[in-house]
Amino acid sequence: MSNIKTAARLAVRDTVLSLIDHARLFCDAVTHDSDLPAWIMKQDHQPSVSAREKAAHDATSLTYQDDQQRQQTVKLTGLIGISSNTLELGHSFNRSKADFKAAMLYYRQLFGESIKMTDFSSKELRDGLLGHLKIQHLHFVQCYRQVKLFEEAPARIGFSWASGTHGTVRLTAETAIQHLKDKFTPSQVIISDIKQLEQMPKEAVVVIKRPLTPHLRANLSWPDNIETLRRSDKTLRTQYPGQINTPLPVFILLSPGQPLPEFNAIKPWVAGMKQDRLQRRDTCLEKLSDHPGSFLYIPRQKEATT
Repeated sequence: MSNIKTAARLAVRDTVLSLIDHARLFCDAVTHDSDLPAWIMKQDHQPSVSAREKAAHDATSLTYQDDQQRQQTVKLTGLIGISSNTLELGHSFNRSKADFKAAMLYYRQLFGESIKMTDFSSKELRDGLLGHLKIQHLHFVQCYRQVKLFEEAPARIGFSWASGTHGTVRLTAETAIQHLKDKFTPSQVIISDIKQLEQMPKEAVVVIKRPLTPHLRANLSWPDNIETLRRSDKTLRTQYPGQINTPLPVFILLSPGQPLPEFNAIKPWVAGMKQDRLQRRDTCLEKLSDHPGSFLYIPRQKEATT
């Protein structure tokens, strides 16, 4: 193995060990904040495990569980009050996730972007480095996804099901290439889409459309003083978003005795539940690639009728 690949491999080792340490620290801190309120969506779990313990465990789970399917991720919706110390540990945990993801992406790039080389690099890591560390079954999506942390408590959180069959994002061809690389697991379909985008003008508008399973989202209402700031300064909308997806609990800084924000205890998803969003009627999408699994489309405005 070349010196560059050896250095990249060591970077993966160092960042995964750091990630494990930060996950443990955050998990312990969340568990120890037992004087603060916690709520999770009703789940079938051991009665002896509290909502806080369950949230701490699932939010820091980095490996596949015994009964977990390969394409599944651990999901748990909830609201968990945390202390200022736990909040700082949560930020450190998120930074370690970003560091590990960057190290992994760089390592895989050294092997090339073909499916064969992606599989080879994954196998080399699992059977080699991760195998020696006895953590072969890392769940990369769970390792990468950021924990939602809020230093200010929303005034209210309204949970709802996003049940649309597809999700879309409109981008330029240039930014769509990076989006596919960052957000999707490498596959023959993704590589084919990237090659097609590389042949298009950089500023050409495309739509990436992919199937979605029903997922929970939270609509956040903020206190009046924060809402005023959000309206005047768009940069604050990342810090105080109006809506987020909630596959994991939301962790909120609370003072002793401070309650959780007002929220609705959402009901579990039932097949056939009415969709929350209507499809746009002013735009239709035309498939860009002949590949049956392609995610690429071009927006076409419908002609006005007289």
